[in-house]
Parts: sequence; structure tokens; C-alpha cells
Amino acid sequence: MSYSYLCTDLQTYFNLQTKQCVSCDMKWIKPGYEFVPNCGYEDNGGRRDSHTQKCADNYWNDGKSGKCQMCSACPTGVPTVRQCNATVDTCCGLGENCDPPRVDNQMEIRLVIIVLLACVMVGALTYFIYKRKNKSCQGLIADGNGKVASLSQRDGQESKAVLIPQASAAPLRMVLDDLDVLEELIILLDPEGHGVKCTRHLASYCNFPSTWINYTYSMRDSKSPLKTLLEGVTTKYPEWTVGDLARLLGEMGRTDAIVVLAKLRPSVHTV
Repeated sequence: MSYSYLCTDLQTYFNLQTKQCVSCDMKWIKPGYEFVPNCGYEDNGGRRDSHTQKCADNYWNDGKSGKCQMCSACPTGVPTVRQCNATVDTCCGLGENCDPPRVDNQMEIRLVIIVLLACVMVGALTYFIYKRKNKSCQGLIADGNGKVASLSQRDGQESKAVLIPQASAAPLRMVLDDLDVLEELIILLDPEGHGVKCTRHLASYCNFPSTWINYTYSMRDSKSPLKTLLEGVTTKYPEWTVGDLARLLGEMGRTDAIVVLAKLRPSVHTV
């Protein structure tokens, strides 16, 4: 197929200014492509097609020619070192004369390596930050008047915290039902900071996976992690009591939270 009646060489086109057939400009060629007939121009200067097209199957062009060439076939008994593709010909024999990989392929490999290294570094940094953050929780509590006090200031009061038998034996669900006690526990246990353990650690004590814990904390703007945890525990361990929760809080060193639990006063029908 030809787009020109005046230029029989398909790698030329009719130039209206010089009134001659001129060669297609090689700047339009890139590896794996060849010129379309007459560079896509008609004799009146109109364009019928783009300048180039991809090499057909079993043809190649390294960008140094205006036309793709048919792939070579290795002679019988001679091994094929490299298969022909759109940008390089077949390489036969021992491979000493094979062309090196294209630069853009090398760049692609380098980019993949860089991206993988970056992902590893980001993952390691994220893990380090998480471990650092997971080691501590906020060490401040609020007294009955809403004033903030350190745990050390409350040690004497906390050591006297004792659950009445009815509260200790009450179903854990009772904590969720008593909104005042629940709110105090949320204020004590949800914040993360330095020095003491918090809801994150309590969830770990209850055998919840770290992925679940992280997700719960990511949603803390809409729902308390402690409340979510207690709901999960009552579903996962329906037999648990308030005493079981108090025992875990004691193992965590959160006697301030046990003080709050001691405020529970179940009715005779609760247990």
C-alpha cells in the first residue's frame, strides 16, 4: 500500500516545498517500530496515518533502520542464545557476539530493585515505630473531680480496691451496661502514652491478634477501642466475669482501673 503516486520508495514522501521525494526523518523511529508507507503523507501534504507503526510478529528493528527486518533463524545444530523480539534479532552460538540488553530494560530492572528496597525500608520503619508505640500507654488518670493525677499519687487508694463478691461473679456484660463505669474505664485505658499498659495490651492479654487491635485503634474516632474489645470478649468468651477482667487488669498493673470496677453494684438478679 502506498500513500504517494510520485514517490515509489515507501520510505520517502513528497515534499511540497522542494517538490522532491525526501526520506522520512529518522527522529520519528524508535526501537521496535518502522515507517508506514510514505511516512503517512499524501502527495498534497495531507496526513493519512501516523509516521511509524510497530514491527510485525517475527520482525525486529533496533531503531537504526526505517524498516523492520525478519528475525533470523539459527542453523541446525547451533543453539539459540537469545530469542528474537521486536528490538533485537536472534542470537546464535555461544553468545559472545550477542548485543547487550537495551538500556531501557536495565533501567526498568533498576527501578524494580529500588522500589522493592524502598518497600522493605518502609515496612521495617513502620514495624519499628509500631513496636515503640506499643510499649507504653498514658500514665495519667482523672480523680472524682475531673483533675488529672499521676498513678503514683493514687497508689494508696488503688491498693485498697476490692471487688465485692457479687460484682466479681457478675457477667462481664455488666461493665458494658454500666455507662458510668464504662466511661471511666475508657478514659483510663484507651489513651496511649508512656509508663503503663492500656487497652491495646488488654486486647493482647485476651488473645486478640495485632491486626484486629490495630484496626480497632484506627477506628477510635468513631468508637472506643475498649468498648469494642469488651464486646468482642463477651462474644468470644461468654463465660467470662467481671472478676476475670479484674484479674487481667491486675496482671497489667492497672489497679486504678480495678478501683473503677469496684464501683459496680449488681442487683441480685444480675448474677
